[in-house]
Amino acid sequence: MEKVHCLKRFVFLVMALGLVTTFTSCDDDDEPKPNVPALTDVVGNYAGKMQTTSVSPLAEEGEEPQGTDVSAEVTNENVSFEKFPVADLITAIMGEAAPGIIEAVGDVSYKVKYTPTFNDDKTVISMAFTPEPLILEINFPTEPTEGEGEGEGETPDLKVEVTIAAPEAGSFAYAGDKLAFKLQVTGVKVNNEPFELPVTTFSFDLAKAK
Repeated sequence: MEKVHCLKRFVFLVMALGLVTTFTSCDDDDEPKPNVPALTDVVGNYAGKMQTTSVSPLAEEGEEPQGTDVSAEVTNENVSFEKFPVADLITAIMGEAAPGIIEAVGDVSYKVKYTPTFNDDKTVISMAFTPEPLILEINFPTEPTEGEGEGEGETPDLKVEVTIAAPEAGSFAYAGDKLAFKLQVTGVKVNNEPFELPVTTFSFDLAKAK
């Protein structure tokens, strides 16, 4: 009889140890796992400022540039702007006629393709940009003439083709979720004719929305 009691105690002990091990495993599973950096961490919505500078500054000498409010969406492949800030650029090209043209242009969407890579310690994502030209097609409002369908077969009154380059790679820093990059206007054509314009740089300093 004593042997039977010893056997039962042994079985209960084994079962108890098994339950303790099970609960310990569950607790380990519930522990948060450390975040592993991924190139997709740059994806999100951003807001901040854009500064415009050129060889011949657009601002008066001594005037502190305020910057332009800007927002962007970063996907796996592109940095996209629903409202790309073109007012400074149009002002540089068109001078006194700029306000009416800015109004006629309205919102300008633009996106820039990029390729991401990590730095050595994975604290920064480097972004190599491959910008396409920015095309602005502007039709000024006119009174339709008799027998002419409005908008049928029209060519734009003004077509501006802006060649854009990326002078250096952009960067997304995990510290503060900061995105910084530059786009540079290297050439302009107005109605297919080259237009002389100093090299103009757009510097973006954005923060990721929480």
